[in-house]
Amino acid sequence: MLRLGWGFMERRIKVDRRAGVRVHLAWAVFDEHTLQGVYWQHNPAFLYASFVDSLVAWYPYSGDRRAVSLVRDMLDYQLRRGTTPAGWAWARVPFATSCGGERRYGGCLAGRLPGFRSGVEPDKVGLLGLGYLRFYELTGERRYLAAARHAATALASHVRAGDVAHTPWPFRVDGRTGATIDGARYGGAVVAPVELLDELIRLGAGDTATFRRARDLAWRWILGHPLNRASAAWNRWGPFYEDGRYNARNRNQMIPTLTARYLLSRPDPGALDPDWREDSRALLESVRREFGRGPFRGAWGIDEQRAPGRPGCCSRVGLGSDSSRWAAVEALLFARTGDGAARERAIRSLSYATYFARSDGRVSCCGVRPANEYWFSDGYADYLRSFNWALAAIPELAPRGQAHLLGSTSVVQSVAYGRRRVVYRTFDRDGEEVLRLPYRPARVVVGTHPVPLEGDDAAEGYVVRPLGRGDFVVRIRHLSSPRLRVER
Repeated sequence: MLRLGWGFMERRIKVDRRAGVRVHLAWAVFDEHTLQGVYWQHNPAFLYASFVDSLVAWYPYSGDRRAVSLVRDMLDYQLRRGTTPAGWAWARVPFATSCGGERRYGGCLAGRLPGFRSGVEPDKVGLLGLGYLRFYELTGERRYLAAARHAATALASHVRAGDVAHTPWPFRVDGRTGATIDGARYGGAVVAPVELLDELIRLGAGDTATFRRARDLAWRWILGHPLNRASAAWNRWGPFYEDGRYNARNRNQMIPTLTARYLLSRPDPGALDPDWREDSRALLESVRREFGRGPFRGAWGIDEQRAPGRPGCCSRVGLGSDSSRWAAVEALLFARTGDGAARERAIRSLSYATYFARSDGRVSCCGVRPANEYWFSDGYADYLRSFNWALAAIPELAPRGQAHLLGSTSVVQSVAYGRRRVVYRTFDRDGEEVLRLPYRPARVVVGTHPVPLEGDDAAEGYVVRPLGRGDFVVRIRHLSSPRLRVER
């Protein structure tokens, strides 16, 4: 699935005849026959943020440098043509939308005339801000760090405590004036700005005291309201998507799934939420209960969103991206808690999600439909990342007889696969990696020093678990160097 999707994006998507740029830079959707752009609106901020997630998971697995160039072009295009001016209330942040086929971003915010070009969605500022930061960690190119800091500075300057009727940031604002648009006081993936601020604080980049205050306000709101059964806003997640008019009662699966993933991917989730196990399970179960389609021979498909009194959107079989993302977080729940039922749900729904892809690399959003079937987000950016996330959580799912770096707690900046070794470098000196290898390592070197097999939890070392048929899972912990070598 990963090679089909990345190969399609790298080799088959060409320049759009109307826009004069590669199709995914100007359109959200492509026509299945011509591969040219269609649809009235583009969603670049969410799209490119998701592509960064997919890239930083795919590159260590594959060593695919062409994918790095592809995503760099997306981010550079957003910086040039999709960033608010320095003098605005929301300054130097990414626009969430553009009109389909237009070369400059900012137009076609849902519910507004196309000529309105100052709409900003703060949660997308957080999503792409984190994307910029991860790409900086991948490449070391400081313009992406600067873009991430601009996004965080704007978020920190506009944060509020929030309550049952107000999220810490409005869902939609006029970036020029800072005013809330269309009464959109509640909504968005609040966890996205939280994660951006978290990472900048960890790196000591920017005004970390101000970032910490904003992060704490936002996280307390999540704990105190949508995760709190005593709040009138309990389990109220939404809206999220860019192409719908604002409806405060519209619910979606994206936000609770991303919130569960955030909890499960923290080094110490208990420090954030003492009830992280129960809350993570409850979030994933609520998604299955509210948006589940099926089960289809034991596999759940997950649909996108639903407003009261209306049929769900967008498919009676669910979406490939939503199903695979939910499954990947179920896999992470298994990895963190040992929940065997979560593992089974993950494998079944991941398998189901593969049926949305064709053998030529076209990936349907929602199954066969008369129009708008092939979205860059639902078919690629928000779809491909899920398979890599799941492989890192359940290494047994990776291919037999192949060497792959499946996951790391740090962004992997370079990787090289040889017949008798894997050599890689991470952004951080300290970290933990998981690999699946077709041989038992004879030696693991961190920097210039071999580290011991079965090292204790507080020191550098590695552990090996046999999978059978000559394959092994290898887990490495390093503290002193970002440069590692696994030798046969």
